Amino acid sequence: MRALPLVLCYLAAVGCGAPKPAVVDGGVPIQSQPKTKVSAPAKVPAPDFTKRTRLRLVRRGEELRVGDSVDDALRVFKEEKNAYKLTDMPPGWQDESYKCSGWETGGQGFGVISTQEKVVLAMYHEEQVDEDRLKEILDTYDDNLQLASTAVTGSRVRYWIWEDDPHRLMICAVQIPSEGLNVTVSLGDSRFMDMLRMSRPAAEKDEETAEALFKEGLKAKQR
Repeated sequence: MRALPLVLCYLAAVGCGAPKPAVVDGGVPIQSQPKTKVSAPAKVPAPDFTKRTRLRLVRRGEELRVGDSVDDALRVFKEEKNAYKLTDMPPGWQDESYKCSGWETGGQGFGVISTQEKVVLAMYHEEQVDEDRLKEILDTYDDNLQLASTAVTGSRVRYWIWEDDPHRLMICAVQIPSEGLNVTVSLGDSRFMDMLRMSRPAAEKDEETAEALFKEGLKAKQR
């Protein structure tokens, strides 16, 4: 999946595509971090697909969970018109028993990482949305999951995290100047998500870095 413009969002940490440099208001570029390669062993044991939790992705009245089939994933998140297909695993990933499938339109996209034809990680994103759409997404998951979330919030990057062992669901919202919000919803096996830096500690670190880069950009603008 193509990276969000702020590479500090965890999607970029996964390495899904070529990142753009982040900018502050006024068009002053901020030096972005290099794309991170995945740090994972050559062989990664498959999750226990018999485990079922309350966490799931929802779309148009349908649901997707860890352990569902790839066919079901691509049915629930049906490819949009004029989309191109996604097949690349994150840079540095070695275990060939895992595959990537999905689609991208430029404004929205969906990707699933699987093994044994079962969902290990799934993520959906929308670009250039407003706060009302973000609230709609958050309300949908609050209402459906009936679980308390943990928030990691800043002025540029915000995360909401739900845990139901052994699964995790994360929503990331990145503020893009003059473009609105880029929002990503990800669900996966917690151990797998940890390897891809989709965790609360990584979110906290990335939020701090995003704030520092934003301040750096403001200083550059004032020079």
